[in-house]
Amino acid sequence: MKMGFWLSGIIFILGLAHAHNSIGADIAGRLVAAEGKVEAMPGADVDVGSGIIGRISRVYVNEGQTVKKGSLLAVLENADAKAKLAEAQAELEVQVSRLKEVKAGSRPEEIKRARALLDALEADEVLAGANLKRNAALYKEELITQASLDEFTRAFKAARSRTEASREDLSLALKGPRPETVKVHEDSVKRAKASVEYYKTLLEKTFIRSPIDGKVIHKHLDAGETITPELFLVTIAEVGALRVNAEVDETDVGRINLLDPAEITTDAFPGARFKGRIAEIAEYVGSRKIQPNNPAKNLDVKVIQVKIALLEKAPFKLGMTVDVKIMPNHGQK
Repeated sequence: MKMGFWLSGIIFILGLAHAHNSIGADIAGRLVAAEGKVEAMPGADVDVGSGIIGRISRVYVNEGQTVKKGSLLAVLENADAKAKLAEAQAELEVQVSRLKEVKAGSRPEEIKRARALLDALEADEVLAGANLKRNAALYKEELITQASLDEFTRAFKAARSRTEASREDLSLALKGPRPETVKVHEDSVKRAKASVEYYKTLLEKTFIRSPIDGKVIHKHLDAGETITPELFLVTIAEVGALRVNAEVDETDVGRINLLDPAEITTDAFPGARFKGRIAEIAEYVGSRKIQPNNPAKNLDVKVIQVKIALLEKAPFKLGMTVDVKIMPNHGQK
């Protein structure tokens, strides 16, 4: 009887073990395993280039380097642009100086000289008038010829013309510059300023800076090469905006759905498990690009790209290979 009791106990324990193994196998069988690679979220990677054509003088970053927004990535040869800017700035200084001189009008000493000249010319006019009057009287007495009288007349008229011109000059000096004259010089200053701004902008374009905080994931060009608006210097990705691109066997495509939960692990962080969820399933199948860890896996089986959104912060690095386990039928039907 004791023997029968022990046999019953052994059979019961074996039954429990078989049942436990069956449950574990069932759970494992329901999971979809896949290999994945950490990548940047769409829009989180930026191709950085140049708005002008130029020869790269120096590149300051390498692949894998972390950069801040505004960090200097490279500089193009810019000696000519610097020279043009210096020339434009010098011309601006000249035009500003001329405008100030015009707006200031005549200096006090210039006005003083104009007054003195007018006084002298007025005295000459009075003298010429007196000479004309005296000689006109002599002509009436027929003591001088008509030609002599004409000469004194011309001298008086010339003296009067010089006086009137001097009086007009003094009047203009006192009034200040004409509005149209000021406008001409103001326009010259505007053109000079525009030229300075143009060459400042051109010079700034020779400095290529990072538009975002991130990491350089690709370096396309190096010093000595020519860059154009159609080419890129580097590609920068936001390190915090990550997702996993998993390669699911085409035989498992019918078992997964959007929003199905996923678990991500990697040998780089033993024992750590990170939660994720299917965010996107590709509409086509293709060749496998990630080498599977399981050597028994058929490499000829086509795969579909499945994007896994991370539901928690993970210490993953761009390009890192991870293992993904998807629990089917828990997402969107």
